[in-house]
Amino acid sequence: MGRPQTISNEDMLAAARAVFLKHGAAGSTREIAERAGISEAALFKRFSTKAQLFMAAMVPPTPAIEDVMTRAAKASSARAGLEKIAQAVLDYFRTAIPMILPLVAHPTFGADLPRNFDTSPATTLLNAVTAYLRDEHRRGRLAANDPFAASALLVSALHSIALFEIMGFHGGAMPKAGVRMLVDALWDGLEPDNAKEKRTRKSK
Repeated sequence: MGRPQTISNEDMLAAARAVFLKHGAAGSTREIAERAGISEAALFKRFSTKAQLFMAAMVPPTPAIEDVMTRAAKASSARAGLEKIAQAVLDYFRTAIPMILPLVAHPTFGADLPRNFDTSPATTLLNAVTAYLRDEHRRGRLAANDPFAASALLVSALHSIALFEIMGFHGGAMPKAGVRMLVDALWDGLEPDNAKEKRTRKSK
């Protein structure tokens, strides 16, 4: 009977992820094994190649968005709920994008995303935000001519902010006030008030 495993796959992947995030795909399996407290031989018994280990370690986590949506629905207003969602989406991208960038640059990463992800995290977030906007529209708490388009604008903007932070913009971290301003821009729209008034008078 073989010796029992002394470390879980989750802990082993966490050790590998820490090394790969620090050094990229060039991170050594020796350092990973040392961090995990096992031998390289034990490491390769679980993952037959370094590329396989890299792909397993760097797949981004599934967005845990359900609890956020529940809290947003209980917010005092749809606007307040949307800000909670925006902050949560940005926090997710802050965790996921540093993993995704080296992953997609790896030569073994297929051109077809479904080969590597069961579901695109961005699609999961987009669908969740769209569903929130539709629900709030049904509740009469917001106007939503095109919930999907509004969701796409918000999610893509938050994705870009996380990328800019990695590049050193916003001092490396967009303040919460910046997220609030982003939501305000989406909420208020770009049409000037006088144009809205003219449109309202014409419709009467």
